[in-house]
Amino acid sequence: MRWLLALGLAACANPPIPAGTSWPTRDIPSWAAETRFAVTVNLSDVVAFVGTDPAHATHFGDEPVGDVPVELEGPHHIAASPDKNFLYVNLSNYVPGTGSGPHGSHGTGTVPGSLLKLDARNAALVAEVLVDRNPGDVVVSRDGSRAYVSHYDLLRLQNQLTVGDPPESGWSGIAVVDTDKMTRLALPMVCPTAHGLGLSPDGKTLYVTCSLSDELAIVDVSTDQPKVLAKLPVGPSPGPLGNPVYMPYALTVAPDGNVWVSDNGSGDVRVYSPTLGAMDPAKVYPVGGVAMFGAFTDGGNTYWVPHQGDDKVTRIDAATGQMAVIALPKDGCLNAHALVPTPDEKAAVVICEGDHRLIPGTALFLDLGASSVGGSVPIGIFPDGAAWLPPAK
Repeated sequence: MRWLLALGLAACANPPIPAGTSWPTRDIPSWAAETRFAVTVNLSDVVAFVGTDPAHATHFGDEPVGDVPVELEGPHHIAASPDKNFLYVNLSNYVPGTGSGPHGSHGTGTVPGSLLKLDARNAALVAEVLVDRNPGDVVVSRDGSRAYVSHYDLLRLQNQLTVGDPPESGWSGIAVVDTDKMTRLALPMVCPTAHGLGLSPDGKTLYVTCSLSDELAIVDVSTDQPKVLAKLPVGPSPGPLGNPVYMPYALTVAPDGNVWVSDNGSGDVRVYSPTLGAMDPAKVYPVGGVAMFGAFTDGGNTYWVPHQGDDKVTRIDAATGQMAVIALPKDGCLNAHALVPTPDEKAAVVICEGDHRLIPGTALFLDLGASSVGGSVPIGIFPDGAAWLPPAK
């Protein structure tokens, strides 16, 4: 009898962990004292750090992220805390089986993802909270107390359309996270394939792109129990659910509160006006490619948006609508994903995905004053988001 008990206890004991399968204790790297961008790199399972000099692109180094060192877990999109001490990274868990398109297998993960809180100096894990399947974008409130995570749950929509369940059963959620306690406060279901996020200047309203329903969702986040105020078509003739015409994917909120929506399908940027309570029909900017994540400079007077397919950046004068195009070198950028300026607005980094397989992604720099291309540097397989960081204290 005793030997049976011993055998049972042995069977329940944790097996020894092989060497190299847990993260080592991390030192603070010397380049933490430099101004830099932190970049999520999906298929390399790292956060890469690059310098900010547009003339001399420098890849300082990488820090691995995730829960399991031997698995690809897909760090996807990134936001920094207001004090720049922490990074918030979505761990998407949808990397295996990556295919083609702007995000490969984006939206087809079958297990929940999580939000990581990382030390900005070395990307060491501070805390982690479970969110939902297929996390997409992440933004942080101005005071740093809340993070909002979208979920591009394509499987949920496909299942709803296949079996004919009520439309809301195919919606994706927005996770509200307390960044101090790293607890999930709410997960309201908002719309199909939610992705791009942006907060109003007062922080009380969250805007969400609903890619495969051709909608912009407007969500009241003045409390920790968000309420959907409206869902508006982004264009005059939206496509049927699951077959969009415009495919709104990314958005940026301007300092004046207008919401600039990047449309993958129609290859343009369209503007929602809170004053009108509607999309502004006078502000439609065809860019000719798959419009992605852009940014404002000059107090909101100038918008810079990268686009894929042609791999260019379009500069839009917000007052006049005048557009100018910067062609990105083919050997320096494939599949431009996001543009992030430095705080002094002298330069910006464009994160380019590569081909998700053999051609590495790159960080390519622009001189914004001259509207010219600077240097570029490879940073791993399938990067997407970037956050600017000052020298660590």
